[in-house]
Amino acid sequence: MDTFFNWAVQSTNGRVRLSATEVPVKHVLPLVLLSACTVIHHPQTVLPAGQPSQPMLEALASPGVIQHEAVLSATWEAPLSGLLNLDRDPASQIEDRKVPFAIPVHVLEHPTAGVFIVDTGISAEMAEGGRGPARGVARMFLKSLVPAEPLADILERQQAPLSGVLLTHLHLDHVLGLNDVPPGTPIYAGPDEMVNKSLQNFATRPTHKATLRGHDALSVWNLDDAQEVEGLRVVDVVGDGSLWAVHVPGHTPGSMAYLANTPSGPQLFTGDTSHTRWGWDHGVEPGTYSEDNDANAASLAALRALAERLPALTVYVGHEVAEVTIEP
Repeated sequence: MDTFFNWAVQSTNGRVRLSATEVPVKHVLPLVLLSACTVIHHPQTVLPAGQPSQPMLEALASPGVIQHEAVLSATWEAPLSGLLNLDRDPASQIEDRKVPFAIPVHVLEHPTAGVFIVDTGISAEMAEGGRGPARGVARMFLKSLVPAEPLADILERQQAPLSGVLLTHLHLDHVLGLNDVPPGTPIYAGPDEMVNKSLQNFATRPTHKATLRGHDALSVWNLDDAQEVEGLRVVDVVGDGSLWAVHVPGHTPGSMAYLANTPSGPQLFTGDTSHTRWGWDHGVEPGTYSEDNDANAASLAALRALAERLPALTVYVGHEVAEVTIEP
């Protein structure tokens, strides 16, 4: 077989007909192969299921023990249509334009379990003007990145060792600091995060490979028999009810949010289930950067319903911190 027929529906003067265009197989096969490209081939280990110490809402009802610091690692820029679904009301009246957004690192210090970080910011090499893990096509997208504080500096000033990296997902702006993570540190990710397929993965795979080089297998959250709250499956990370991983599929299949209980009350890190505070407040999920907008919207709605049950909750969206906010 030397040709492939590309079928299309065409409308002419109100009449619909089916047409076929003859396309050489040699032109089609590369597209088929690229469309089947997964994020990266890296070992992964599914964690034991485990049982939560107590129901999550009960555990978060009293002040907790985790100390939290939000750190701006870098700023970048993106179109609002990526950060907000401008096809969904009430965002449909917003004009698309490029805006700066934050690349944060959230540092969570547990008194006995050590330090965890939510996402990784950027590496020291990138902060010093080097390419860091960026390879190939991905380097083009990093030209507007402005360093603030690399992960190496953030980790150096901690009073306890790094116990784990809690990735919300594997998009590049969440893993660019992994080169500063000491080898052997557990890196946690959501289920199915590495198996989704897209053309974009062909361009980003070399960078993903560079970020994970030298690291052990990813530790994948086990959601079998997981506790459910507002339809969200949750995992007790430390085992004492102070830190929770929450599966929020949609932005990516394995997207995760995290809940930490601090002395001032629970704090939610939405990851890219909501890039912006405006999107959180108005129930509008991210736009073109999400792989499944409807699933993303459902996860966002579930997180907001959860927030209603936690009146002392503080919410940190994916790409804003005190120094950098987004005004649609």
